[in-house]
Amino acid sequence: MSINYIFSGYGHAVGDYAVTNNDLYRAAQNGQLKGFNEDLILQSKNYLEYKKSNPNVSPFDYFVGHKMGFYKRHHVAPWPPTKENHAEAPTTLDLLVSAVDMAIKDAQIDPEQIDGWIVSTVSYHEHAPGIAATLKCYFVGAENQSPVMSLTSGCAGFNTGVKRAIEHFKANPRINHILLAHTEAMSHFLINNNDFVSHSTFGDAAAAIIVSRSKDFNSEGIIVEKTYHDILMVDSVGVDKDFNLYMDSAWVKNRAIANICKISNEALQETGWSNDDIDLIVPHQTGNAILHGAIQELGLPVEKLYQEAQRDYGNVSGTTIPLSLSLLKHQGRLTPGMNIICPTAGVGGEYGAFTYVVPKERPKPKLNVKPLKDKTVLLLFADSALGVSVSELLLEMGANVLAHVNQENDWSSSLLQVSQTDSNIKVVVETLNSTERVDSFIQQFENHKFDYCINLFSAKESIYGILKDFDALQWSAVNEHVSRKMLRLITKTIIVLAHPVEFVNHKSANPLKLIFSGWHGLMGSMSGEAASKGIRVIWYTPGIYEKMTAYMDSGLKNACKDLAGQNHEAPLEAIAERLVKSLYLIKVAQTSDTYQGPLVQRKELFKFRKNSVEQ
Repeated sequence: MSINYIFSGYGHAVGDYAVTNNDLYRAAQNGQLKGFNEDLILQSKNYLEYKKSNPNVSPFDYFVGHKMGFYKRHHVAPWPPTKENHAEAPTTLDLLVSAVDMAIKDAQIDPEQIDGWIVSTVSYHEHAPGIAATLKCYFVGAENQSPVMSLTSGCAGFNTGVKRAIEHFKANPRINHILLAHTEAMSHFLINNNDFVSHSTFGDAAAAIIVSRSKDFNSEGIIVEKTYHDILMVDSVGVDKDFNLYMDSAWVKNRAIANICKISNEALQETGWSNDDIDLIVPHQTGNAILHGAIQELGLPVEKLYQEAQRDYGNVSGTTIPLSLSLLKHQGRLTPGMNIICPTAGVGGEYGAFTYVVPKERPKPKLNVKPLKDKTVLLLFADSALGVSVSELLLEMGANVLAHVNQENDWSSSLLQVSQTDSNIKVVVETLNSTERVDSFIQQFENHKFDYCINLFSAKESIYGILKDFDALQWSAVNEHVSRKMLRLITKTIIVLAHPVEFVNHKSANPLKLIFSGWHGLMGSMSGEAASKGIRVIWYTPGIYEKMTAYMDSGLKNACKDLAGQNHEAPLEAIAERLVKSLYLIKVAQTSDTYQGPLVQRKELFKFRKNSVEQ
């Protein structure tokens, strides 16, 4: 029986903005990009011959596409890259979270089953902590102690990660799954670069693979993995201290071809494969000059060379190999028994290769992860559209829910209907419009502890009446009283759903601003006491979501949308999902955190500005 290390889950994500050769050609024609000599191409016999069978090909597309091998790339921000658009763009971490989520779902495992997290990149979203540590916060709870490793490594980052993963498996016989990923936003390094070759070459993407231990009578999965370092390449390609890309193309080409051939021959020899045994070559995709040169020296047919990632996504550094494998997997093109070699050579002189036999298909049990199983949640002011959505999601995740209804309406009726068919939710009606009513409500649970609490006061349609005829000071007193009482009932996390009106300078918003600004300050002062009891407190500001704007006047609605940078209302279910995940995850995708002492100030990832224009 062999111990094998197989790829059991694949995921990838790319930048939202596709940049085509035609886009770059126009930029070269108007002087934005330098170095492309169109007249030289027009006089080329090779171009004229190629144009006979491809009459519509431009000189630029011929050189960059046909000769270099790049037809499209994806960036995280609109082209051209600038400091301004990159300041607001998704980061390498954002791409990474999406890719890892896809890989975990493909593997059909609970994130809590992952025994190690290895991530490589050279375009970090921040200097510290390491990106692997931050990534893990999006998928597992605070009790999870599995180790993380962040590698500063470019083209060979994923291959180096493969080596580290195998070492970790062998040192820890009881572990079963390791997350291995690479992520890059190479366009960030092009902000001060106007070389057409660099802009034609590089793209932004992340890819992730779950590596799993398995047993079988046959050897499959990762067979041989090797990594080396060519010190003579250390200054030939890289990114300087000001984040500018530099490269000696001729030197890189010569050394990379030699290194790819050397490492490939060694890996094949150790695996026991001849050239004929190889079904597919999935390399780091640097462009035709290096790849075709290496294939020719190795004596391998170019038909076995996979370059679709290069063609459609550009050179994405160490992401290329896992991106290629993920594309192949999700296209249904990885067949059991297929022999693959994955060589790489690049920045810093790191180079390596691994050989891989695609394992036979294994049945995957249907996964039914319930991250809130046996947890109790107190849901305050649940009589709203969002309250119903949150309640239903909590129940799906296995929680026991006590849903507080402040007034009977269509939403409270929906909650009562749910409670009649699901014993895990109890609905309690209590109008909390005074501190005395709050005390009466809390007394019912004096001897009970809840793991979590979500206060959805701001989701209630009735709060917009405060703008007209409600007593803002009365509601401020009620909210303060409720918040203080929660510290006696909750053991893990308290979330207060805030309102974007807190940050809007609009003449009709003042009563609500008064409530939420004061409440925000209160939660900040209370968070220290909460932290001493092991309780996280989150002040959660959503964007504009469905049902929210129906009761807002047009001026206030537009001011909130402008503040959040939203063109459309967010789906109610998406808000509910991010809220519920915030109970048990340290970080949640599509949100950002700042801190007011121990208070977590979480905002949904719309582009909040400090002030909006007075309406």
